[in-house]
Amino acid sequence: MKVEAGYQVRLAAESHQSTTAVECGAYTASFEEFNVRANRLGSGLLRLGAKRGDRVGVLAYNTPELLATWFACEKHNLVRVVLHSHFGMDDHAWSLDHVGATVLVFDTRFNDAVDAVRGALSTVHAFVAIGPDAPEWATPIADVESAGEPADPFLSIDETAPCFLQLTSGTTGRPKPWIKTYRSWQAVIDHNMNHLDDFGPGSRVIGPDDVNVHFHPLQWASGFQTLYPYYIRGARSVLVDDETFDPERLIDVFVAEGATGTFMPGPLLVPVLDAVEARGGIPHQLRRMVVFFGTADLLARTTRVLGPCWCHGFGSTEQGAVTTRLLPHDIEGHPERIESVGRVGSPFLETAIVAADGQRLPAGELGEIVVRSAMSEGAYWGMPETTAAAFLADDWFRPSDVGYMDDDGFVYYADRAGDVIQTSVGTVFPHLVEASVMAHDAVAICGVVGIGDEPEVVCVVVLKAGQGGGGAVESEILALALQPVAGLGCEVRVRIVAEVPTVLGGAKVQRQALRAQLMSTG
Repeated sequence: MKVEAGYQVRLAAESHQSTTAVECGAYTASFEEFNVRANRLGSGLLRLGAKRGDRVGVLAYNTPELLATWFACEKHNLVRVVLHSHFGMDDHAWSLDHVGATVLVFDTRFNDAVDAVRGALSTVHAFVAIGPDAPEWATPIADVESAGEPADPFLSIDETAPCFLQLTSGTTGRPKPWIKTYRSWQAVIDHNMNHLDDFGPGSRVIGPDDVNVHFHPLQWASGFQTLYPYYIRGARSVLVDDETFDPERLIDVFVAEGATGTFMPGPLLVPVLDAVEARGGIPHQLRRMVVFFGTADLLARTTRVLGPCWCHGFGSTEQGAVTTRLLPHDIEGHPERIESVGRVGSPFLETAIVAADGQRLPAGELGEIVVRSAMSEGAYWGMPETTAAAFLADDWFRPSDVGYMDDDGFVYYADRAGDVIQTSVGTVFPHLVEASVMAHDAVAICGVVGIGDEPEVVCVVVLKAGQGGGGAVESEILALALQPVAGLGCEVRVRIVAEVPTVLGGAKVQRQALRAQLMSTG
């Protein structure tokens, strides 16, 4: 079936016209103006030499130019290759060559990094620079835009064609480029809109009076999950530069802009709540805060500090949306559910727990979490064997997560299948140990890995600024780390360090890199 590429962006311009669509500092643009900007950029990239279906790498922080490039690629069938700003340049270069990208759009804050690898890129022939100080070997994005045409392309595209390539988070080796087709991307938008509209008792649909703040990378979950439901409905999108994270600045933005929605990684929510409490509370209008990588204690604290404005989401890069979600009202009368990651986020998705042979397991039994929906349509670019291994019979997708489901359909996440530690006394799930340790007020972030052939369980902790690492604190952390493995009689070693390797702006500990770091330092 044919569909109009980027139809939602054009429709938003027609529906909301002169209403403010995008703000970023002093920059502001209406829906009509931003649609024209996307049209100019897309047609300008074609004039630069890109061809429909070409892969276009995009490496940028949260800026209007990044978002306009996103829409431009989608409307003109230029396949955006999402290069996360917090990954290393070697990974980016590998990804660009792997998918045969012909154009790289990059933020000039990456000038030196791009220059260091550009001679080795085998397929990229054009470089487009966002920001000041564009190097002589790149075309300023303003020049690309001015060379383009303002008219909508009204491009018909097969719905199974690649729309963009979303790279996995890179916690276990090279990021893998997952193909989001136009059809599967529309399924993501539909699912997310349903999930955000239905945010518990008393919720209302997203509308023009909503304000969505993007402070975490747009090219990761912030844009993937929350951008389109707000944009299509005429809400205002406020972009905050994500090169650095400043909780005090973010709180000021929430208050000044009247933010009603945002995406919030759990490890970054901790300092936000610290700052809010230090102020004695803030006047806010948050109604929909999608939290990933939270813990039971963190969610309970969020309710105390900001009210029941959150949902705890769980999902995978390949899906592009929450697969399951927990809402505050789910816990009423069932306090044990705060340890879960909730139930399916919309009627457009199914989930199940299966055994190694793919057979569905009954409630309460630990197994592999699998999901099925139109969002799962896709493949890893140039990786047929990896793609085949990612699916079971009947189109069940395997995110490589382990957990169990209760009688009411609530999923309890245990860990990534590849990160489970098999000790001599039994199985240790690092996620459960990390969640327990994160309950300590002094802990900023932690990662748990197994070291050695007969794995020793090591819990590596970074303390919050100003917190001392004395013996008492370390003993308290060790006690928390031992709680999830108490039945095994397993030993755990705690190490307090200055930093741990993370991805996605501090949202996730990169366990593979942490393990390698520990093995090299002893």
